[in-house]
Amino acid sequence: MLLIPGLFGQALAGGGFKKYAGEFMYLGAGARGTSLGGAYGALVNDASASYWNPAALSEVKGFQLQFMNSKQFISSIQTNYLAVSHPYDDGAVIGLSLYFLTVNNIQNTASAGVFDQTTLELVGLDESKIRSFNTGDYILSASYSRRWNEQLSWGATLKMLYRDFDFTTAAGMGLDIGLLYRVRGLRLSAVARDITGTLIAWNSGEKQWVSPTIGLGAAWPLVLESLSLTFSPTVGAQFMGEGRDFAAQTSVGPFSADFMAGLEINYNDVISIRAGMDALQRLNAGIGLKLPHISFDYAFTAYANELGNIHRINFNLAIDPLF
Repeated sequence: MLLIPGLFGQALAGGGFKKYAGEFMYLGAGARGTSLGGAYGALVNDASASYWNPAALSEVKGFQLQFMNSKQFISSIQTNYLAVSHPYDDGAVIGLSLYFLTVNNIQNTASAGVFDQTTLELVGLDESKIRSFNTGDYILSASYSRRWNEQLSWGATLKMLYRDFDFTTAAGMGLDIGLLYRVRGLRLSAVARDITGTLIAWNSGEKQWVSPTIGLGAAWPLVLESLSLTFSPTVGAQFMGEGRDFAAQTSVGPFSADFMAGLEINYNDVISIRAGMDALQRLNAGIGLKLPHISFDYAFTAYANELGNIHRINFNLAIDPLF
């Protein structure tokens, strides 16, 4: 029932709302998940579960702190992610995270045009009138997860959004709900992002609507004890209702679907290599090193256009509970 207002909210909103407003929320958090192409909702077991699947936060042991930094387009586009998690009581874990995307030194030429006095055609720019500005998108999240029984966990993430673009700002709030089911080594996930739809209101009067996104996933870690290897194939699917005729892998009417897949090979719970294809059919790859209480991860996303490739570096601290 919660999904009904969100799934059809875009149609009911009419022309007063603009779609595709939630793109900045789908860029991925953490190097491990992005190196697997985003097919991470069923496999995640660290503090970034607040982003990928809040239900999986129940599997995080002790206190964890995670930080990710990514750079693109000669470092002009930067994404940072900071997350912490801690046991709340027996079977429950809470988490806090801050996700922010910034673009610096954007050139504003709106008032710098030089026009021909006769034809009024643009003939150049007055560099003295070009000014630069920065923009940012911020998501502050609070998560709660509980293990219902040995097979099933559930979780929720409440998101507070803030957007800053030159002289305009916007704010909004969204809710994600997740489930994680385990059976005979198989892990199944279901996540409803922005489950009731998320309204982003700008101080200029413009309104943007983020429709719900349904994510399904499966992972099956396979352990070869004789070789100290663990193979973890993982797949995911993302369903949206924003009329993405050309921006999705497949679509029917206003509904669209994208599919992701990844593979992680881990040796002795120390070294990992990863690869995956994401919803945009881009190649992703990464490596990981896990030491006592500390782990490091790197992810690479091939982006063959003017924005350039994406490099992500991730640090994770895991210690005993603080209290």
